[in-house]
Amino acid sequence: MKIVLDANIFISSFFWGGNPRKVLERVIAGIDVLFITKEILDEIYDVIRRPKFHTNEDEINYFINSIDEIANKIAPKRRIKNGSRDKTDNKYIECGITANADYIISGDIHLLELKGYKKIRIITAKNYLEIIK
Repeated sequence: MKIVLDANIFISSFFWGGNPRKVLERVIAGIDVLFITKEILDEIYDVIRRPKFHTNEDEINYFINSIDEIANKIAPKRRIKNGSRDKTDNKYIECGITANADYIISGDIHLLELKGYKKIRIITAKNYLEIIK
C-alpha cells in the first residue's frame, strides 16, 4: 500500500510504540511504501523538539534521518484549499494526492473527520492494521 503518515503517527511511534510503530515497521520491512514532503518532515522536526518530549539533538537527528531513509520524498504537485478544517493539515492530503496514496494514517481529529479525500482513505493506525490483516 502507498501511505502517508501524519506527524502524530511518527511521534507516537517514536515515543510510545503501539499501532503507530507497527505501521512504521511495515514500511521498514518493505510491505508498505511511505511518502513524505519537506513540509511534513519540517512539522515532525518542530513537534519532536517541543520541551515536553525531552529529546536531545542527537535523538532528534536520529529520528529525522531514519524517516528520511525510509520515506519517498516528493513535492506536492498542487495545493488544495478545501481539505481539512485545520488548513495546516492540507499538506498531508496534498502529499497523498501527489503520491496517489491509498491511505493517510492519522491521529488528528481534523483529518480523521474527513474519512477520505477523493480516492484516499483517512484512518487511524489501528483501523489500518485491521484492514490489511
